[in-house]
Formats: sequence, C-alpha cells, structure tokens
Amino acid sequence: MTGSGISIRQANPADLTVLSELIAASYATLDDGKYDSDQFRAALPFMSKANPVLVESGTYYLAQLDGRAAGCGGWSVPAPWTDVVEDGVGHIRHFATHPDFKRRGVASALLAHCLDEARGQGVKLMKCQSSLSGTPFYEAFGFRQIGRVMTSVAGNPLPAIEMELAL
Repeated sequence: MTGSGISIRQANPADLTVLSELIAASYATLDDGKYDSDQFRAALPFMSKANPVLVESGTYYLAQLDGRAAGCGGWSVPAPWTDVVEDGVGHIRHFATHPDFKRRGVASALLAHCLDEARGQGVKLMKCQSSLSGTPFYEAFGFRQIGRVMTSVAGNPLPAIEMELAL
C-alpha cells in the first residue's frame, strides 16, 4: 500500500484476464500520432495481452485504486525478446495504466516499487524499452535515453526508446 491510496500487490495467474483488459485499455491510447497507424493497429492485439510467464515470475505487479485495477507493470532480470541475462542488470516490463486512472500516480507508484524491489535483489542498472509517448515518464525518474530501437511484435515492427537508470 502506498500513501496515495494505491495498493500494489504481486500479480498472479488468476489476474491474467484483468491484466489483459487493463493493458488493452491502456495501449489503445498510445496511438497518438507517433507511430505508423497501420503498424500500430497490427501489433496492438498481440502487445495488449498479459504475458503469463512474466506474471508468474514474482516480479510483476497489479496496482489498485478505488477498488479497481488501475495499473500494472514489473521487471525481470532476463531481457525482453532475448531472455539474455546480464549480471546486475534488470529490465522494466509491460507497464500500463488504465485510462480512468492516468495522472493519479499509479505508474509512478508501480515504477518506484519495481526499482526498490530490484535494488533489494542486487540490480545495479535498470533498462527499459519505452514507448515513444512514455519516454518523458521514465526521464522524470532519471532514466536516460540510449537510443531508438526497433522492436517486433508478432512480426510487426514498432520503434521504441532504449533507456537506462543506474540504481
């Protein structure tokens, strides 16, 4: 629980439907003109589902506010897409805030929680692949841009911003 009334708990497989609904609602708002609309629409069904492996990892969280699922996100040691493990390096994974709860501190509380947990487990450098519109959020936490990368969601190319933060 945080001081803002936001509660954060470890997600579990019973949450998969709620998480997927939350992610789908959040990601539907990302098409803000920064992406090629056709590529974004093609990738959206695939990126809008909760990842069962990530949910079962023990480092993926559900935030609730006013009794509702308000946001989710987590971190992992294995890198997304490749599962490469680097000593002391973690990766922010699959963050989303339901549109009804944007600008209420949900994502900030989740990110702070993830960073604290990762520090406690020996992570010294946190990386993330931010959506184009999410970059200012991560910069506000001290992440710095490394460069633009091209991700592939079910064969659909989408640009992202590689970022990192020393913990």
